[in-house]
Amino acid sequence: MLTEGLMSFLDQAATEARTELPDRNSSLFQSGVLDSFTLVDFVTLLEAECNIKIDDADLRPENFDTIAKVEDFITRTRGAQ
Repeated sequence: MLTEGLMSFLDQAATEARTELPDRNSSLFQSGVLDSFTLVDFVTLLEAECNIKIDDADLRPENFDTIAKVEDFITRTRGAQ
């Protein structure tokens, strides 16, 4: 489950994109919630909220395409640290 801060960020991004936050298995990029600019801000917040370090090599849309994929990424990253 994503933290309240991360969900708040995504809700705000959806509002700014004039769309609704998609369900946990639908694309954040295709819905317009995330783009290359908001992804940078989201990853920065993700590192702070989850106390993880995200390598540049991991900055791929497929790791952040859906809420479910973000949750899986966090779990994998925490396990590797």
